[in-house]
Amino acid sequence: MVIYMEEHQNSSYRYERKFVLAAHRLKEFLASLYSQNYFEKYPERRINNIYYDDYNFSSVSENLDGLSQRKKYRVRWYGEKEERTNKTLEIKVKNEFMNYKINVKLGLLKLNNLNNINNLNNDIIKSLNENKEYYYNNLLLSKRPTLFNSYKRMYFQNHNDDVRLTIDSDLYFFSPVTKLNLKEKNIIIEAKFNRDVNFLNKFKDLSLTRYSKYVKGTLQTSFFNPVY
Repeated sequence: MVIYMEEHQNSSYRYERKFVLAAHRLKEFLASLYSQNYFEKYPERRINNIYYDDYNFSSVSENLDGLSQRKKYRVRWYGEKEERTNKTLEIKVKNEFMNYKINVKLGLLKLNNLNNINNLNNDIIKSLNENKEYYYNNLLLSKRPTLFNSYKRMYFQNHNDDVRLTIDSDLYFFSPVTKLNLKEKNIIIEAKFNRDVNFLNKFKDLSLTRYSKYVKGTLQTSFFNPVY
């Protein structure tokens, strides 16, 4: 099994909190970050994801039901969506408010266009087989690509509090199932830290949310109607 972690990730469990910010307030929020000794750790870049789920959209239902322990499956890459780039299978494991990721390298692959996501999926399965990643191959064979999303991400950190913070904007969603798309107008902020710090005490105008990009995109671009 080939597992690697990005330079800005931690292989152990970490706390994660999410917030929604109106787009017109981004400059104001950035000013408050700099005033509290946050610095930009990495250059802004575009992130692309293809999410996987079963035919019952179990991952969506588990999130809406508020299950404290669940997993999310996606293939991620950076840059323009149709570039030939290194792609990674990510399994995000959630336990209450803490998370960690398992990352598996897939190699250089290309998405020709959004209407051919299933072709890329075939290449992903082939890559897993060639690298003898049979567990992950069987895992993806039990699911299907259900959502593509893309956004720009800024990275910040505060060494004093050991807080890592990301700001996601220009969010776009596309369903390979229905061919419907959606653009998100708001900014999504995620704070990540290895111990429970009083992050909100320093940004009291932020509202904590359970926002999930996968859930938001799926509910808005598919015909899935969850039963409560």
